[in-house]
Amino acid sequence: MTVSAKKISAENVPPRILEIRRKIKDNSYVDNAVQRIALILSREIAGKSCRLREVMI
Repeated sequence: MTVSAKKISAENVPPRILEIRRKIKDNSYVDNAVQRIALILSREIAGKSCRLREVMI
């Protein structure tokens, strides 16, 4: 299977995409985003394990 990227000229790129491209080049932004995702996932996992224990009692 061949996948090709569609080339879009710079003037046709939406401003939101340009903003996201700028942000992902910033290491501190990416680090903070990963930490936020990890925190949310940890809370979800901890919450589910607590709820599971309550159901099993």
